[in-house]
Amino acid sequence: MRTLIQGGWVVGYNNGGHELIPNGSVVFEDDRIVHVGRRFEGNVERRIEATGKLVSPGFVNCHLHAATNAGQAVLLDGLKADYFGSNFIGYLAPRRGAPAPRAGDRAEVAGAYGLWSALRAGATTILDVGTMPGGPEAFTRVAGEMGVRAYLGPAFRSAGYAFDGSRVVWERNEAEGAAGLERAVAYIKEYDGAYGGRIRAMLYPGQMDTCTLDLLRQARRWADDLRVPMQFHAAMNLREFHLILEEHGKTPIELLHSIGFLKPRTGLGHCVFHNGHSWCHYPYGDDLKRLADAGVTVVHAPYKYAKLGIALESFERYRALGINLAIGTDTYPQDVVHEMRWAALMCRMAEGSFRVGRPGDVFDAATLGGARLLGRDDLGRLTPGAKADVIVVDLLQPHYGAVHDPIKSLVECGTGRDVETVIVDGQVLIDGGKPARVDEPALLAAVQAEGERLWRAIPEWHWSGKTLDDIVSPSYPVQG
Repeated sequence: MRTLIQGGWVVGYNNGGHELIPNGSVVFEDDRIVHVGRRFEGNVERRIEATGKLVSPGFVNCHLHAATNAGQAVLLDGLKADYFGSNFIGYLAPRRGAPAPRAGDRAEVAGAYGLWSALRAGATTILDVGTMPGGPEAFTRVAGEMGVRAYLGPAFRSAGYAFDGSRVVWERNEAEGAAGLERAVAYIKEYDGAYGGRIRAMLYPGQMDTCTLDLLRQARRWADDLRVPMQFHAAMNLREFHLILEEHGKTPIELLHSIGFLKPRTGLGHCVFHNGHSWCHYPYGDDLKRLADAGVTVVHAPYKYAKLGIALESFERYRALGINLAIGTDTYPQDVVHEMRWAALMCRMAEGSFRVGRPGDVFDAATLGGARLLGRDDLGRLTPGAKADVIVVDLLQPHYGAVHDPIKSLVECGTGRDVETVIVDGQVLIDGGKPARVDEPALLAAVQAEGERLWRAIPEWHWSGKTLDDIVSPSYPVQG
């Protein structure tokens, strides 16, 4: 079936970059775009009116943990200060011997919520980095039936985190890391290309400080042999930076470079703590040049770090050196529009300049940067032959006011809630704000129930043994 989207600001693609086409049109037939331009004179079976709205390529959300938002929503300000902004380790690592916190282990609840919240906000391609609640089979089925385009794979690592008293320890298990890699390779062989090619596989070793160098070398060989992308948490917190430097005499990025891990189609999640970062003060070498020379992608999730009081230093510096940048949401909200604004603002704060963090640059990262990580020239752009992954954003709302440049307006004023139509592989999954395949009220009710279950269970695993309200007091007193 041939569908015409007409009348909006169209983000077209020409000469290697985006361009704006006022009062433009996009036509797709089955799963491919066949026309992008001012007018279309041919016959169509369906029309979508977009006058005054933005017609954009779907976003590529390159770093997402599909789960409920229960842990991130309430525990962050209970982070241990002596772990130097160490992200989830300081609030979600269990005490030694206790069961790990199960941050939503049902595919039809936590998995569906994570994927749907990202899709609802305009992400047509989603990379779940090894979370896979419910297990690989169940989670893949949820993603496939939802209609999203996703790159998936189970996580594997050689160690886990636990609190022993008040200090974190790394519980080593190299055999489990090797077995996990075997399971990940088996997943690739079974599921890569499933659901008409919408489900693709990737390799995901856990974190820099939880993987042996041998495991990383093996993962690199498998990614190359199977020709799949890979993503990896690296240079993500200051504890990791100093741990790797102490054990190996190299920064995390320098160590990855030395073993040949850094290559194109490899994403480094966060990658904040390079040797020149103000928190590191390590003037020996040039980590950013290593990243640029290797052709690796840095997957930036700015809001997660802004909440910790930490900035990437900086989006502009990485971009100017030629490092490919992509955008991810990490936890919640799973809203790429929200992340683009934070990327722009945190860049300006890091550089002390309002001339950086340009809307076009962060929009490129959310579209073309993600496609480049995946090695896909048919995603992240609207051009004939590209996949029919399209979103329509409603700019006709009071918080936008007068719109002269729709990309600036989106980044400065927008939110994922303004996305009213989402099309993936030519299938309309959200039509005028109405979901085609998901019962939102039922899903949200299940997420709330799951969150309350998780909050009640916090004393069973948290290093302090305390209840949620004892760890993190409510914003205001709650009447009994």
